[in-house]
Amino acid sequence: MKFLLDLLFRVLQLFTEPYFLVFLAVVIIALLRRKNKSKKWRIGILITTVLMIIFIGNGFLGKLTSAYLQKNYLHTPEMKAAAVQNPIIVVLGGGVVDIDHTEKVHTMSYSRMVTAYQLYHEYQKKNQPCTILISGKGRGHISEAELFREDFKKMGVPDSDIIKEDKSMNTYQNAKFSSEILKKMGNTSLYLVTSGFHMKRSVALFKTFGLKPIPQASDFIDTEITVFPNSYNAAFTFVMLKEVVGIWQVQLYNSLGVNK
Repeated sequence: MKFLLDLLFRVLQLFTEPYFLVFLAVVIIALLRRKNKSKKWRIGILITTVLMIIFIGNGFLGKLTSAYLQKNYLHTPEMKAAAVQNPIIVVLGGGVVDIDHTEKVHTMSYSRMVTAYQLYHEYQKKNQPCTILISGKGRGHISEAELFREDFKKMGVPDSDIIKEDKSMNTYQNAKFSSEILKKMGNTSLYLVTSGFHMKRSVALFKTFGLKPIPQASDFIDTEITVFPNSYNAAFTFVMLKEVVGIWQVQLYNSLGVNK
């Protein structure tokens, strides 16, 4: 059953890819023309595709999606070291880039790194224990967790305060493997650091594995309402739409009890 659901959502996610939508429209128009269907149908599909591109590219849909994903995390609790005793700060990786055979963490990862360090520093100022758990393998030769660890060490975080979870390849595995580590430690008090658009799904998955993370969004994305469509609005809108589909998937899987 899970295999079929995974396949269904893989297909559904195709509809958040701009090239697929254009390709689909072209194929449908070509098939209608070949079968000598009404010209009105072909024109209708073409107009619908153009309007959809405008609606996505002018930032309007992006604004709605951005609010749905991020508004609950705009005003996160102030970083006070006394709020949680002996916490784990779980930082989710944002990907690895390989340029000229040199691997670096993705640009969005740096905001997560800074947010995690700021929170860690608040505890250090009060001489209170705090640990950073870095979650992510990535697709490079060096894991995201290891690249994060190297940068945290440059910031002055000792190895003794860093835990690497370097097996996970997606958010589901981030939550699953991190929860296994936390439960072995007997500590489920945690802050969860990731991007704002990614937080809703991440929190839902960590709750799936019995954890109650305190969200600390590191960055936010939004679109700008414009008269003419542009690639900036389209790119971020499609990113956020894919995240919405991911949230639906988590909710359905949880309701069916197939997410563990």
